[in-house]
Amino acid sequence: MGQSESYKLELRSLPVGVQQFSYVVGDRFFAEMESPDIRSGEVEVAVTVTRKGDTFDLAFRVTGDVTIGCDRCLDDMSHHVDADYCVAVAYGREADEDSDEVVVADEKERYFDLSRLIYDTIELSIPMKHVHAEGECNMAMAEKLRELSAERQDSDPRWGALKELLDNK
Repeated sequence: MGQSESYKLELRSLPVGVQQFSYVVGDRFFAEMESPDIRSGEVEVAVTVTRKGDTFDLAFRVTGDVTIGCDRCLDDMSHHVDADYCVAVAYGREADEDSDEVVVADEKERYFDLSRLIYDTIELSIPMKHVHAEGECNMAMAEKLRELSAERQDSDPRWGALKELLDNK
C-alpha cells in the first residue's frame, strides 16, 4: 500500500458542516507523485472540508519548504511554499467533466484521494523559473555557462549575416 492511501477521505460519510484534516508531506510523497521538479521537502497541509448536502468544498493551505533544481546552475535550492487553493467536489458519473472550480468524483468510488490536489497546490506555488539569488549559484557552473555562451555567439556566421541585414534597414 502506497503512502497516498493516507490521503484518501470517505467524503460521503462526513457529517454536514466543517471538518479539519492535517497532513505532512515529505520526500516519499514527492517520489510517489513522480515529481519532475521537487526533489525533496517537508510541507504541512491543512484541509478544510465543508459538506453542503451532496457537495463538498475543500480548502487547502500548504506551508513549508521544498528543494528544487536551479535552472541556471542545476544545484539544489530551497523554495518556501505558502499557498491556498479551493475546489468543490461533487459525485457524478465517470464521464462528467471536471472544471477548475469543480472536481467530479466517480459516484462508484468510496474514497476520494486528496494526494493529486495536494501535490498540484504545492507545484503551482513554485515559480516557472527557479534560480538562486544573484551570486548564490555554483560559481564553477556559472563560469562554464559564460564560456559556452561566448562560444555560441561566435560559432554561427549565418546569424552575423542576418544581423547585418537588420542593421542595414
